[in-house]
Amino acid sequence: MTSIHEFKEEELDDFIQYLTLHLSENGKDGEALFQPMSRKHGIGETQLREKFKVGLIRNYGEPGWRKLWLAKNEQGQIIGHIDIRSYPDQNSSHRVLLGMGVDSSHRRLGVGLQMLEYVIHYCDEEEQINWLDLQVMTCNQKAINLYLKKGFVEIGKIEDMFRIDNASFGSTSMTLNVS
Repeated sequence: MTSIHEFKEEELDDFIQYLTLHLSENGKDGEALFQPMSRKHGIGETQLREKFKVGLIRNYGEPGWRKLWLAKNEQGQIIGHIDIRSYPDQNSSHRVLLGMGVDSSHRRLGVGLQMLEYVIHYCDEEEQINWLDLQVMTCNQKAINLYLKKGFVEIGKIEDMFRIDNASFGSTSMTLNVS
């Protein structure tokens, strides 16, 4: 049984440990890239900690805010995460950006779908949020299929958006109206 709850500050170390492992799996063993990062040069724990810590201490509506939820298994281990964050432009406060990931050993078990449904419901209940937007690597068809299943609409593609390890990758933009 998977449980989903809002991140608590005391979980930061466990979350950073989970996220570091998760990002090390990016494009591994023939899987699609899920982050526009080199397989050889990832992001360090210190950078991850600062990236999330800064957004999580800001209140909703403040520039740079972020809200994070964790999925845990029955043993209390983090097996997935999903977050929404503000756009940098204050005139876009009715839109949020979505990010998510699932530990490789728990993919295709419904964890991603469960987290996505949880956050869609949250955004639907928040009067200030009208749109849930995301960017996904065009090569990550499994993620795109999940988003389409939940009603997201593809609104554009940028070919050759990223050059990673001497290869070209596209980016797909998707959105969901939650108002």
